Amino acid sequence: MHFILGGKNQGKLNWYLTRNHATIEDVADGETMALDVLPEQAVINHLHRWIFRMIQNNLDPVPLLEQYLQKYPDAVILCDEIGCGVVPLDPTEREWREVTGRICCKLAEKAERVDRIFCGLNMRLK
Repeated sequence: MHFILGGKNQGKLNWYLTRNHATIEDVADGETMALDVLPEQAVINHLHRWIFRMIQNNLDPVPLLEQYLQKYPDAVILCDEIGCGVVPLDPTEREWREVTGRICCKLAEKAERVDRIFCGLNMRLK
């Protein structure tokens, strides 16, 4: 698995698409993908948004994500870094940050490769 993270609008998806000669059709979007069915694409963008939607619907994202990684062991997952900055007052948003942070730590641990994208440039972390 390849895990790609970085701040919002830092060029993560464009960096991935350019280097892999992929198209947007090859990518599932966490903003719109189903909450109860695995996507057909081996690439997920906006993992943080999918996690937020799962939490809003009182669903645990971990089991479905584990199923996804079993189906696509060479998956590419892109996620915004959301743990930096002011801690939100809203309990749901705090939970979202904590859950997303824990998931990102697990993904980074399991990943064969981890890249952080900043201003469209990658820093290979692993």
